[in-house]
Amino acid sequence: MNAAHKSENSMQASWTPPAGFWEKVEPGDAVRLQRPGWPPYDGYVDDATPDGDMVWVLSVGERRLFHIADGYSLVAWP
Repeated sequence: MNAAHKSENSMQASWTPPAGFWEKVEPGDAVRLQRPGWPPYDGYVDDATPDGDMVWVLSVGERRLFHIADGYSLVAWP
């Protein structure tokens, strides 16, 4: 294992979830998920786990699962 890989693992161990509304979204809510360096993903919540760690989002004919530990911020649209 190289030093860069060890450093990455150390960063993951101290990672904290991004600010947002993961635990507050409900099916039907319009949301935007954003991760640094990636384009935003807009859609509607199809389902969410009770603890708010995972959401399924529908957008343009696809259903996609997002997990809070993957580094996405989530905001609900009015």
